[in-house]
Amino acid sequence: MPIRNIVVTAGIIALLTACGSSPEKEKARAEAAYTEEKTKTLKEYKSCVKKAGEDQQKLDACERLLKAAE
Repeated sequence: MPIRNIVVTAGIIALLTACGSSPEKEKARAEAAYTEEKTKTLKEYKSCVKKAGEDQQKLDACERLLKAAE
């Protein structure tokens, strides 16, 4: 009987630990991922503009990256 109690207790602890992620932590993770992706896109935009030079068609294509970052 004691082994069964230990297993049940361990299972409950594992379940509570797995469900312990708060909405605030999830929101913070999502915001961090969003910021990281936005920063990456802005770097790609700057690189695109630098490579485009005076070519208006290429600059227009770069604008799509900028709009995607918004």
